[in-house]
Amino acid sequence: MIMAKQKRTIVGFPITPSMLIELDAFTRFMPAPEDFNPAGKWLHSYRIWTCHGYRESGNDNVGFLRIERVGNSSETFVLNVHHEVLQTDAITHIIDGKIKCRNNQLASPIQWRLQSSFTGTDGKHISELLSSDNDMADEEVERNTSDFCLFEAVQRLAYDKDSSVSFDLLEGMRLSKPGHRLLYRGTHPIKMDGRDIPLHCFVQLGSGVLPYEYWLDDNHRLLAAISMNKAYILDEQAEQIIEKEAEEARKSYQRKRKQEQ
Repeated sequence: MIMAKQKRTIVGFPITPSMLIELDAFTRFMPAPEDFNPAGKWLHSYRIWTCHGYRESGNDNVGFLRIERVGNSSETFVLNVHHEVLQTDAITHIIDGKIKCRNNQLASPIQWRLQSSFTGTDGKHISELLSSDNDMADEEVERNTSDFCLFEAVQRLAYDKDSSVSFDLLEGMRLSKPGHRLLYRGTHPIKMDGRDIPLHCFVQLGSGVLPYEYWLDDNHRLLAAISMNKAYILDEQAEQIIEKEAEEARKSYQRKRKQEQ
């Protein structure tokens, strides 16, 4: 018996917030808290979503990123970072970090501690794969930032088409990639819940990484960061969603193992 092939439609357009809505990846707009201040204390959770190129299938939630901003002296603040990504066979890569930043335009990192770990198919940590990194920046370096720090810094930038911020990127807090720029591209409305919501777009361009687009609301709150086929989407349920998917992946792996025995 010949099985009919499932019809698949190529997305065919860049991933934007409007496309995320079409693909059911961005389904609800959460109004900003009345007291939200991008230069104050806040906690954001982002669901990490990827598109494999088709509208009907292959679009998955693969992890989450939680960033908490604490402290607010005139000179420094701290970002607490927790990043989880699901790998093959329910293995999960986890990064925990604490980054002390300058209270400047770029949230330039001063000192940081990162720990990288993995959980196995049973959900338990794999001790052999644990690693940590403690480092600090040179005192005179103030035009550096990192991919984690940009999630904070972009929220404090002015919505000004004439502005352009130049910097060197410290990718993953480890790999230096010079010659980057952050530019404001203007306002682009999306239609959600029967109303037009204006979103503001910043674009990051530079050597060694794919371009990033940062989409913010009128309150300067980062709603989505998009690069190629990957999107970080602000979602208060992100951690619960990924934990559920990780548990389902572990169960699927165990069923597969039993069938192979």
